[in-house]
Amino acid sequence: MNRYPVKILALGAGGLQRALTHQFVDDLNKNNLYHGGIYIGQPRGSEKAKAFNQQDGIYHVVTFDLNGIKEIKQIESVVGATTLATTEGQKRFYSQAENQLDLILVGVTEAGVAKGEIAMDVLHQTLSRYYAHHGSKSTISVINTDNIRNNGHALREIMINDYPASSPQVTDWLKDRVDFLDEMGDRIVPQSDAVPTAIQEEAIRQIDRPDQLITYTESLPLISLVLQDSHCRLRVPFEKLEKFGVIVSQASIDPFHDWKLLLVNAVHVPGITHKGFLSGIETVNEASTHPLFGPHLKRLMSGYADVVSQDIPIPGRQALDYTMDFVRRIREIEDSNARINVNETVKLRERASDIIVSESYHTTTTQFRSEFAYSFATVLRFLTPIERNGGVYIGQTDLGQRYEISDPNHFIQDALIGAFGQEDVGQRLRQILAQTALWTPPGSALSVDLSRNRDFVDRLISLYRQLVNGRTCLQLLAEIQDVRQG
Repeated sequence: MNRYPVKILALGAGGLQRALTHQFVDDLNKNNLYHGGIYIGQPRGSEKAKAFNQQDGIYHVVTFDLNGIKEIKQIESVVGATTLATTEGQKRFYSQAENQLDLILVGVTEAGVAKGEIAMDVLHQTLSRYYAHHGSKSTISVINTDNIRNNGHALREIMINDYPASSPQVTDWLKDRVDFLDEMGDRIVPQSDAVPTAIQEEAIRQIDRPDQLITYTESLPLISLVLQDSHCRLRVPFEKLEKFGVIVSQASIDPFHDWKLLLVNAVHVPGITHKGFLSGIETVNEASTHPLFGPHLKRLMSGYADVVSQDIPIPGRQALDYTMDFVRRIREIEDSNARINVNETVKLRERASDIIVSESYHTTTTQFRSEFAYSFATVLRFLTPIERNGGVYIGQTDLGQRYEISDPNHFIQDALIGAFGQEDVGQRLRQILAQTALWTPPGSALSVDLSRNRDFVDRLISLYRQLVNGRTCLQLLAEIQDVRQG
């Protein structure tokens, strides 16, 4: 795997990395716009690292929709990989800091972006070693490819404030010469087992070589990657990929990030995936085309677009068109509801709390407010345990299927356990909504208290009470819809 020198390190080997940044680097290399390879560190486990090494770093990105395969691209940008779960694997990764690097990609989920998590420990050590090898005048960019708000700033704060530097000079270098770029990335990458068998069989037939890293995805969206490079020091020329929906800007990308969270990600949570899962519907596309859930999703996201248009306008772009395009996208590709239903507390904070605290909420229709509160209530219903075994919380669908609740923040689960069959749930919900630590974005100077929106609170309590007292998600939505039609 010596086709390119190592110029990029990647923490994480997940599907979005492979279908987005790794593919873009491959495009740049093959069009003679860049000449650099990616060395991957797999934070937990070793199976992907082994697969990359066995396959000479080559894998395939399969673009498909429900009608079949649209394109297969062979990706050759990865030139090495190792596990970070062993001391020896970490040594191999750290040795790459001797190279003249342009970029470090951090592709772990928000649960892994905290002091003490393996990816953050390794990032800190990697930056320290890069400084030791290349000195105080060197520069490097770091991109956090998980879509939390101000993701670059979040990494910077952790690296500077939560980890001790070996000297004041290293701290100054981290502050002045390391660019932690804010990023917004967008491409649906379902788990392989959610991809139709016929698609998988046809992909294997066309590829005609062993590939344990086949990555199934949709066509690139209109806006696929947005980077804020305030100091213009990013040496990987992603700006050359404008035709693929890539935007590199010196200005703040907060509006793009907010649109992604509120108009794209919210389509999944709180929009459709928990409702579908609780109702026994396995795939996102099936839930989004359901005769009750489908029209509800369009009404819900139209209301979101009304609020976002008022609060976060982007010149030349229409919020309604943007969100409805994503509704169309999820209907054209098979994906698993269960895959998406993780880290609910963070997702509600990033994708729903802005609507609740917005002054524009009070200008929306009564119907939207009911369907929005219903959507929030279904996520809380999902997070309501029927039992707890040690640190494991077990929920139950409307069809009686048991599942493990995986949200790492247990505040909501602890507050709601035992709520089934209880009429007096108001105090529990007010306690959750008033817990500012759940809803205030990291680093924000203003505390967010969702209980201050009395209209939302009243609607939420009424709807949640019904969901834990015999009403299914579908039954309750049918009643809300009947009120609308009446």
